[in-house]
Amino acid sequence: MKYAMREYVGKNVNISKLAEAIEDFFKEENFKTQIIHISKGSLIQARKGGIFRSLLAKDGAFTITIEGTPVAFKIRIGVTPWNNSLNESSIEPVFSKPMLEYEEVQESLWNYEIEHHLWHYVETQVELGIQ
Repeated sequence: MKYAMREYVGKNVNISKLAEAIEDFFKEENFKTQIIHISKGSLIQARKGGIFRSLLAKDGAFTITIEGTPVAFKIRIGVTPWNNSLNESSIEPVFSKPMLEYEEVQESLWNYEIEHHLWHYVETQVELGIQ
């Protein structure tokens, strides 16, 4: 998976609250998470230890970006290195050059399963119009 992207138009969703809901999704699955909100949007990282860490690539983490406005935004899901010091300058490349920042990882049933469940969760939150 390089990354997956979906765009939403006309939904009126609070992007910060959607990002926090996505972080909660991963926390419920016992992932270590971190989140940052910047002017361009929000970034969430989630990773597991042990064998799951190996499946995602050495220090890889699921990385989700939400960028845009409440009525027109896009969400990207992929894998990037875990960032030990999240700040606006350290994550700027993920927003400005997303195709270059996301790592290629071996496809596995586990990656597909998590991504599938996450997209289902996101779609539900967007349809509910999280405010």
